[in-house]
Amino acid sequence: MRKLVDRIFRKYGTRVEINTGESIAETRGFVHYSATTARKHLLPNYAPLGQIPPGHCRLLLPAYSVSEGQEVSYGSRWYIVRQVERVWLGDEAIYDRCLCEERGEYDQWGK
Repeated sequence: MRKLVDRIFRKYGTRVEINTGESIAETRGFVHYSATTARKHLLPNYAPLGQIPPGHCRLLLPAYSVSEGQEVSYGSRWYIVRQVERVWLGDEAIYDRCLCEERGEYDQWGK
């Protein structure tokens, strides 16, 4: 199953860069974000992946590709990975579901 999911990420996913601290790695994933200051985005955004406040995004990435505290880039924005939840099928990790916060203006996690 993991091979199938990895093929889906490679074929349909969006390019995401991961700052590993030593280098910039590239992977493909699915991104859902709300990082705009437009009036309609000031209210919570409810989506199939849950509530996403402004300045945050949810990423679906291949399993074990990122860990909490690392930085990821999508488009021209950098995000700090605040939470990683591994999704399992039986005893096999299928993919990671991540909650990220935009670095800079929105970087208020735990404050």
